[in-house]
Amino acid sequence: MILCLMMLANMWGESIFIYILLGFLFFMKSSDYLFSCVESYMEVDWAGWVLVMLSIWVVVLSIMSSMSIKNKSKFNKMFMGVNSALLMFLMSSFVFSDYLIFYISFECSLIPILLIILGWGYQPERAQAGIYLLFYTIFGSFPLFFLIMYMSDAYGSIYMYDSFNLDSGVLIMLMMLLGFLVKFPMYGVHLWLLKAHVEAPVAGSMILAGVLLKLGGYGILRFLPLLHCQSMFFMVLVCFSMWGGLVMSLICLRHMDMKLLIASSSVVHMSMCIMGLLIFSEWGLKGCVMMMLAHGICSSGLFCLANMVYERTASRSMLMSKGMLNLMPTLSMFWFFLIMSNMAAPPSINLLSEIILIVSSISWSSYVILVLGTMSFFSGAYSLFLYSLSQHGQYVLSNSSLKINSMVEYLVVFLHWVPLNLLILVGWSII
Repeated sequence: MILCLMMLANMWGESIFIYILLGFLFFMKSSDYLFSCVESYMEVDWAGWVLVMLSIWVVVLSIMSSMSIKNKSKFNKMFMGVNSALLMFLMSSFVFSDYLIFYISFECSLIPILLIILGWGYQPERAQAGIYLLFYTIFGSFPLFFLIMYMSDAYGSIYMYDSFNLDSGVLIMLMMLLGFLVKFPMYGVHLWLLKAHVEAPVAGSMILAGVLLKLGGYGILRFLPLLHCQSMFFMVLVCFSMWGGLVMSLICLRHMDMKLLIASSSVVHMSMCIMGLLIFSEWGLKGCVMMMLAHGICSSGLFCLANMVYERTASRSMLMSKGMLNLMPTLSMFWFFLIMSNMAAPPSINLLSEIILIVSSISWSSYVILVLGTMSFFSGAYSLFLYSLSQHGQYVLSNSSLKINSMVEYLVVFLHWVPLNLLILVGWSII
């Protein structure tokens, strides 16, 4: 494995080809087994398969968007090795059916992303962002580790699909869910995400938003059989998550930092995913996986666009990037496409996932209609706020000599936008 990582570290274009080939091979193998491949400790169902393909896609695009690291020789071999290790840990998290191995892969994925933030971040505050990331996620998931050890000692098995008669107390359920809610993240334990996104390089932000946040949803999905749906605890969590999503959608209207606004919008979308999982319905589960897929691709593309602006203006402020429609009209078109997808405009898969989640939540309780309606309205409001403030207006004169975008950058953004509109055709068949 170390030799393989060293080989990948020495080549950029070849490694991207290997990742794409790996994705196609995984697709072919999964289709032969009807999206189910069972071996000793590995088991792939449709949710794990979707997230494995998302991981490969986002990691490939994050490497393609980080060509400045290769061109400037900023430890580019080490960067490729770290990304390869991160992809390995992410894929391991989605395919293992043993709780302990899943937990180890789940936690080991933090090490490469921490190295990416500390090694290739932009500001000196990246050390503080790395500490936030590490301590929030590790302390949040420690209780889960002790619970897995207890299950192994009491039942002699930690196979994901065994039936365990665990106590339905609030403490047990909190131990089970806390690590995943921090990773999602749920409102209240989301501060590490904002700091990590702001300080991370473009590859770190794309992988954080595209894949790492989905580990929390996948973990809750795998622990759902051990939970009891008639608990008041889950009603409190769902209500708090919805309220937090509403508050964050209002806070987004106050941000002037592009990356901070996109990161805050992730908390809004993930609050709907938490609601979809914890109401224990089939539509909620399917809508959550679709939302994770749609958000992973869309937010990764938005972070890529924000980095393109940052590389040219040396600022993430929307006030400094005004008038980009006059200077880079083609890039502004892609801004419009991805922001429309972010606010769930047709024909993106974001629209289908939000419809499914809204229907499932209203079937759970009709009282959430007001909160969901207000949240959807402000989601559209901050998306239009991001586009209009950063693209319209009179540009700063110092930006008039911006360099032209390369074809690789257009290709990366295009490969983000196309799946969002094609996957909706597959989404209808899942329902």
